[in-house]
Amino acid sequence: MSETEPIIPTLNQVVGQQRAVRVLKTALDAYWNERSKTGEEDAFPHVLMTGPSGCGKTTLTELIARELCTKVEVQLAQNITNISQMQGLLMMLEPGHILLIDEIHQLNDAVQVCLYRALEDGKLFLGGNRKPIALPPFCLCGATTHEFLLNTSTIQRFRLLIRLEHYADDEIALLIAQRAKRLGWQIDAESVGELAKRSRGVPRLAVRMLESARRVCSAKADEIITPEHVTEMLDMEGIDGLGFDPVEQRYLQLLKQHQGAMRLNVLATHLGLPRQTVEMFESDFIRLGLVTKNEKGRSLTPAGLEHLNST
Repeated sequence: MSETEPIIPTLNQVVGQQRAVRVLKTALDAYWNERSKTGEEDAFPHVLMTGPSGCGKTTLTELIARELCTKVEVQLAQNITNISQMQGLLMMLEPGHILLIDEIHQLNDAVQVCLYRALEDGKLFLGGNRKPIALPPFCLCGATTHEFLLNTSTIQRFRLLIRLEHYADDEIALLIAQRAKRLGWQIDAESVGELAKRSRGVPRLAVRMLESARRVCSAKADEIITPEHVTEMLDMEGIDGLGFDPVEQRYLQLLKQHQGAMRLNVLATHLGLPRQTVEMFESDFIRLGLVTKNEKGRSLTPAGLEHLNST
């Protein structure tokens, strides 16, 4: 079985995110019931999915498409820089298709206006004396880690709001075991638990570490992934007890060395990374109570210092 297959085959087998799944199932049942009554092939309601990176926004969109027997067109918001590009995307959609715009909050204001007018009116207004172009019915799925950076008018055009959360350790453990089983890999319970503990509640990270442990196992021509394979993988990749990699650990070390608040742009410069990248992974430090931030910058907490001293 291919490693690129989806982790979850159907909505009924989704691990975690039960509130989001319930909302989607209800919306899908309502959609199909209405369609059976009217016979009209309307599009599924527009969906805004928000939550931490790696927690299943794209996967859930793909599962919606599967339930609707349609296709997904995936675009990154940072690649849609002007109105013409947005209009071109919308004109290429076929009836019933889903357009997934990842990190939709990165669309500039002008593009957002173009988009929400298209959602509201079902038409594209090209300007001048040209007639508006009618769009086929389609579903927009917006995925974002920063919901409130979207214009209010854009947010209001979505009919479904799905908020995703980090996973509990037991949910991550179940997801890892499920993934291994689907791929035909054997893994013992202790290894599953160790991987879950290091995954920080993020399925994408859990799956990546599972695949890395599998490579160590395969390199040794072993059949079952064991704690020894997991330990070697963690050591080889420099992952600490909370699942942070060397770059993330360097962030904490910088705060420790500075012995005071550091501004984001200073941290980004020292790490050689864009500000947006640093903001993405530092959210876990703040959530786990290792780092605090205020108007002066980022500071290491006692828990953060204790974590550094224990590694």
